[in-house]
Amino acid sequence: MASEILGVLTRSDGLGRRSHTPRPVTAEPASLEVALLRRGLAGGGDHLERCGRCARTLLLGERVYEYGSGALRCELCRERERQAPADSHTVHGPAFGHSIRVIDRRSRA
Repeated sequence: MASEILGVLTRSDGLGRRSHTPRPVTAEPASLEVALLRRGLAGGGDHLERCGRCARTLLLGERVYEYGSGALRCELCRERERQAPADSHTVHGPAFGHSIRVIDRRSRA
């Protein structure tokens, strides 16, 4: 937001035409912007699953494979393992299970 160049429209003549003159950008971002950025970064990765081999943060919807030792592997690192995975599941976001669920309450006739 602060790094964008904002412009001001000014009248260049009496005919109603406008010219675009750039306004200087402040070097210091707004305190609200900084506070929101810090809040988003602090503890943001606590709930995310990571691959045990490459330490890559797994994407939502990606399959993650769990081995008997408890190690997690992503799709890319799974092929490097010698043993077969004991279990696999889909990576879900932090809102999984807390969102609205549609329940079919129609009577079955």
